[in-house]
Amino acid sequence: MTHYFGFEPTNKLSNMIEEAELKISSNSDEAYYPLRNSISHQIGLEIIDNLLVNLISVIPDEERKAKMKGIVNKIESATDTMLNILLGKDSNKEVLPNFDYLKNETYFEDPNGIMRVGFKLDEATAKTINEGFDSVTETSVDKEKLQAALMAMNHAVVDHFITRFSETLPLGMFKRKSIPVAKAGINKALEVAINKLFPQLPLESLNRLVAFYRPFIIEKQ
Repeated sequence: MTHYFGFEPTNKLSNMIEEAELKISSNSDEAYYPLRNSISHQIGLEIIDNLLVNLISVIPDEERKAKMKGIVNKIESATDTMLNILLGKDSNKEVLPNFDYLKNETYFEDPNGIMRVGFKLDEATAKTINEGFDSVTETSVDKEKLQAALMAMNHAVVDHFITRFSETLPLGMFKRKSIPVAKAGINKALEVAINKLFPQLPLESLNRLVAFYRPFIIEKQ
């Protein structure tokens, strides 16, 4: 059994991906980079919406909910700034590896025939995530395992959509050296979000949290 992380893209993102496939398959002379840049920003936005923005609803305390919104806003800003730095006016030849990565490594069909934006998880990460989710029941929770699961999932997402995607970009030395710094900053913000979230959540909310995240983990034969 193979495990994937994936979310259903909005119609806006799906249409962008279809437009990119059409342009490439027709060998269009139109510049590819504006669409590549737009797709990258939209994926970043939808990842944050799915993993963090919608999660705020499980926080019962209004003051802590407001603090979490502040952390999410910082992550959104950091992600947008990083993408603006990395994504330039590249030639069509330079953009093609980016589209290949998005198409072959970041877009897949789930067992129900639904297209998702995501990626294949390595076995160790999938095991950590599933064990953490399974540790939450109606009567008990292993918070250490659940926290490890959320950390593993978030780190895998950042690695796939920042580190690995950036490897397909035609970057100079300065920009390439900035990637680990940006990645570390985003990971740190995610860890702060998780660490602030856990102490305040009762068991009922932790069950809601797992029910919220579990659909993002897909099993395929």
